[in-house]
Amino acid sequence: AQFLPGARVKLADRDDLAPVSDPLRRRRDILKAITSPVGSLVDKARLVPLFYNVVTKNVEDLFSMEETNTLTCLKDKYKFSDEFISSFFAPFLEGIYLTPLEKQSSRMFHFVFRMFTLGSASLPAGGMQSVTNQLGNKAQNLGVKIECDSLVLSLEKDDLNKRFRLRVKSHSNPKSERVVKASSVVIATDEMVSRRLLGNVDGLNKINDLPVLSQRSVGCIYYAFPSPAPLQEPILILNGEGNESRNSKDFPINNVCFPSVVQQNGYAPDGYELCSVSMLENAINEHSRDIESLDSSVRNQLAKWFPSHASQIMDESTWELKGIYFINNAQPCHFEEDGSANIHGGRDCTKYRGIPLTPGIFVAGDHVATSTFNGALESGVNAGEAASSFLQVIRF
Repeated sequence: AQFLPGARVKLADRDDLAPVSDPLRRRRDILKAITSPVGSLVDKARLVPLFYNVVTKNVEDLFSMEETNTLTCLKDKYKFSDEFISSFFAPFLEGIYLTPLEKQSSRMFHFVFRMFTLGSASLPAGGMQSVTNQLGNKAQNLGVKIECDSLVLSLEKDDLNKRFRLRVKSHSNPKSERVVKASSVVIATDEMVSRRLLGNVDGLNKINDLPVLSQRSVGCIYYAFPSPAPLQEPILILNGEGNESRNSKDFPINNVCFPSVVQQNGYAPDGYELCSVSMLENAINEHSRDIESLDSSVRNQLAKWFPSHASQIMDESTWELKGIYFINNAQPCHFEEDGSANIHGGRDCTKYRGIPLTPGIFVAGDHVATSTFNGALESGVNAGEAASSFLQVIRF
């Protein structure tokens, strides 16, 4: 199921959630788009060249454009006002790339804006796990053996047998260490794990000397509560109250959605709803990752956003905290760092940031392409095809 195009925005001087509509895909919303309090009429007029840019250029063209940071791009290239940037672009793009606009690539901005202009954000039926299940089931039907609950401790070359040896142990049974032998290895992990495994392979030690690529972190808190949801539109809700009222201790929320409203299959049982709240790194750190403190602050902010539901939100027995997750390595940096994850199509999977890998080792992950789901999948396809070609050669 799909989110509606556009967003709802909580502005500092309004009690209601202001609409940001997409008249390109929902022409009946053109009046809403014009009259929305999010952005001036001048700002809305200046959206036209942005839409034209991302719609008329293909992805390769967008990645060949001159690169700057996104904040500079929005202000200098498109002339958007500070108010429009802080109320819409900042919470929207920082919710995607998990870092301030001045640390985001303008190429990645144009890319993701094209994706949202031409496509729709979606949630799969059955929950996010269903994506993994679909991939896993397809692989197993093709004869692939999948082992979970396994930690790879090291990767070594076995020159005598022209194979690789992987030391593996179970998370649930630390004494279960064993050796797995393979003719080819695809390392599809985050950048830090890739460095650890590859840097200890004979001949690849200089990988350890490469500068570490920064990682972006994010937190997400979930609440379950009886129906109905405070907002029954399947749409993203942004914190547009301004930079001083976002991503801080008293105002930790960056964006909110109700997944059970977007997709009714698999996100909440009948008669209940699920609320998902995303928080960026600074807000999490200001609470020292204290769950009780964050929960209290988030509830206070949500109660002000949805005053008709305030008493239920503040009642912990009604709005039940289901979980809070801190993802430390949620995304690699994609701007102004060595190895930044901003390469459309992905880097050569037989190299690690320019260093040739041992034949038979391939690397995948968003850090070798773009810091997006698309980049991770794209790099996986590249590595899988390369490994398949390699195995066919050595067999014959």
